[in-house]
Amino acid sequence: MLIRRGGVLLGLLALTLALALLGPPRRTAAQGGAEVWLNVQKGGGTKLNIAVPVFTVVRGADAGVGRVLAEVTGNDLTYTGLFSVVSGTAALPADNPAALRQALTDFAAAGAHAALQGRVTISRDRAEGEMRLYDLTSPDQRVIAQKKFEVVPGQVRRLAHKVADDVVLEFTGVLGAADTRLAFIGVSAGRAGKQLYMIDYDGVGLTPLTENGAINLSPAWSPDTRSIAFTSYLKGYPDIYRLFPFERRPLQTVAAFLGINAAPAWSPDGRSLALTMSKDGNAEIYVISIATGAVRRLTWNLGIDAEPTWSPTGRQIAFTSDRQGQPNIFVMDDSGANVRQLTSGGFHTQPRWSPRGDLIAYTARQGTHGIWLVNADGSNPRRLDTGPGDAESASWSPDGRYLAYQANRAGEWQIYTMHVDGSDQRLVVSGNATGPSWSPRLP
Repeated sequence: MLIRRGGVLLGLLALTLALALLGPPRRTAAQGGAEVWLNVQKGGGTKLNIAVPVFTVVRGADAGVGRVLAEVTGNDLTYTGLFSVVSGTAALPADNPAALRQALTDFAAAGAHAALQGRVTISRDRAEGEMRLYDLTSPDQRVIAQKKFEVVPGQVRRLAHKVADDVVLEFTGVLGAADTRLAFIGVSAGRAGKQLYMIDYDGVGLTPLTENGAINLSPAWSPDTRSIAFTSYLKGYPDIYRLFPFERRPLQTVAAFLGINAAPAWSPDGRSLALTMSKDGNAEIYVISIATGAVRRLTWNLGIDAEPTWSPTGRQIAFTSDRQGQPNIFVMDDSGANVRQLTSGGFHTQPRWSPRGDLIAYTARQGTHGIWLVNADGSNPRRLDTGPGDAESASWSPDGRYLAYQANRAGEWQIYTMHVDGSDQRLVVSGNATGPSWSPRLP
């Protein structure tokens, strides 16, 4: 059905909204962790074997917390595909050097290349975790990393995610993506419309973010994780708003021009949003300043231009356009110049530029919809997802190793994650869940 608002055709939402159903710089790995990793690879191993015993509870919690933290850390490391985790063993001795050395020797004899010792202390105002990472490939079982982390007491699982991310950093030079959240759109009994939620990357800790009774779509995390931009019919029309999931701040209106205001995408510096608007009569790509509200138009074409996504440098924007007939993926400079077609010969939508800048994920329709990757130069397009039904709406993890997406394999839309090569596809959110947006790492 076509609806008009102020004389502007809102049937253009077919492309920009119907389908709606970046990361920190790399750091060099610690020398010790890098050496262990190289030793494992030279030995012909494909994964690093790491022991993750139960965390020692120093104060403020029962022993069950230590077991949960070890389990969460182990699961995080296993999901990376880089580690083979031995977990469930008793906590390493905290104040007995001889017993600690013997425990580490036993792990090494069993084939472990590294061991993780975790401690947790919970007080009234904070939960503190400490990790020590041991190199079991060296005769002296040296400590190759030692670090402390703090969270509020109600977020103890975050300690495990932070520990896991730092272990990944020590061995690969890039932080892991466990201490992150997924924002998504859900439909729940007793809640009108489509509401915005967030959840830990592993599917724990569901938190509602909107309860406005309206249809909300296309969440997009800001680079500093402070806010989420999204499309909402809160006032009856598709406008762009901004909410603050971790702060008590009121909802902000970002774009409420006549016609479509949809598909927000943050610039890497967090100062601007690229979005689709039809305020001048046709669906085009615009950039709006968060600080001033100043609007800059980038595309001028009779076709529908929609769904912008920034390169991690902020110098280019990929987008969907049907200017050549069927929708395909195009790339332009951030000024709107030098437009070039990236994909062809299909129905291609929902581009998402990887945090590393080398790949663009998109949705392609070939019988069913699927998640595809193409190199940033347009070469080597390939499909990632497997399974029945449709898969759409990919979102990158901040390290560029994983993708979240929606699929309807079970008869309703659900949120999955997978590795960038399409392996280890995991169900994260079940039951009428769409439009995932993977956050940057939490502060």
